[in-house]
Amino acid sequence: MIRLEPFERSDFKQLIAWIDSPEFMVQWGGKTFSYPLTDQQLEHYINSDTLSYRVVYEENKEVIGHISLTPDPENQSGRIGKVIVGNKHLQGLGIGQQMIRQVLDIAFGQLKVHRVSLGVFDFNHAAIACYEKAGFVKEGMLREARKVGNEFWNLWEMGILEQEWLSKKINN
Repeated sequence: MIRLEPFERSDFKQLIAWIDSPEFMVQWGGKTFSYPLTDQQLEHYINSDTLSYRVVYEENKEVIGHISLTPDPENQSGRIGKVIVGNKHLQGLGIGQQMIRQVLDIAFGQLKVHRVSLGVFDFNHAAIACYEKAGFVKEGMLREARKVGNEFWNLWEMGILEQEWLSKKINN
C-alpha cells in the first residue's frame, strides 16, 4: 500500500505545507526544527546522518507522508522521528503502522541495530496505539518535558528491541 523513498529537495514544499502551526511543529520537529519550517532547515536535515523518507501511496504514486530514522552505530540503535501522514484523508487507515513496520525493517534488517526508540507526547493517543501495535513498549514518561506556550507537555519514551521485532514479524 505504501513504499518509502529517500526524501529529496523536491519534497520540501509539500512537507512545509503539512507543518501548519507552531504546536504541530513541536510534535513533529522536536528540537530539530523551528516554526515556520524552511528550505534552509530541511537542507541541513537532508545533509545530516538522519535517514529521511517520503511515504508514497502505491495506488496513485502520491507522496502522503514522511518519516525518519537516525542511526546510532556506536550503540547499535536507532531513533524514529518526524512521523506524519500528511494526507488527512488517509489518516486512521493503518498507513502509520505500515510506515513504522518499514522503518523497523530498515533498522533491524538492513542496519542490524539492536534497539529502536522514539518519543511521543502523552496526548497523542492514536500515535501511541500505532507504536504499541508495532511492538514498542512504553519505557518511561518524561514529565513536563516541553514547554509549549504556557503549557508543559509530557513525553513518553518508547522502545523496541531486535528480539521483540523478530517475534512480532514471525507472529504476523
